[in-house]
Amino acid sequence: MDKRSLKVAVIDMNNGAPNQGMRGIQEILSRFRIENNIDLSFDIFDLRQKGEMPGIGYDAYISSGGPGSPIESKGEQWENDFFNLLDQIEAFNYRNERKKYAF
Repeated sequence: MDKRSLKVAVIDMNNGAPNQGMRGIQEILSRFRIENNIDLSFDIFDLRQKGEMPGIGYDAYISSGGPGSPIESKGEQWENDFFNLLDQIEAFNYRNERKKYAF
């Protein structure tokens, strides 16, 4: 029997601020992989600090929290890129039976 597979994009929105969230997300994904016998892979994207952004080729997207007020970053490039990705996920889900998930 083939293992199920799941490709996850983890979006680090901490802007270089020390935190435990990213460590926790990675631990949860690793534990989920083992406990459910899933071929799970994940890539980490440093959105706010490096401008890294995943494409639409992932099954699920998990974004961390971030420091500061979201109002202060309104209109910044990383925010526009993030909302564009959410729009792409929504459009994909509208057109396809198999959905992508964002957390």
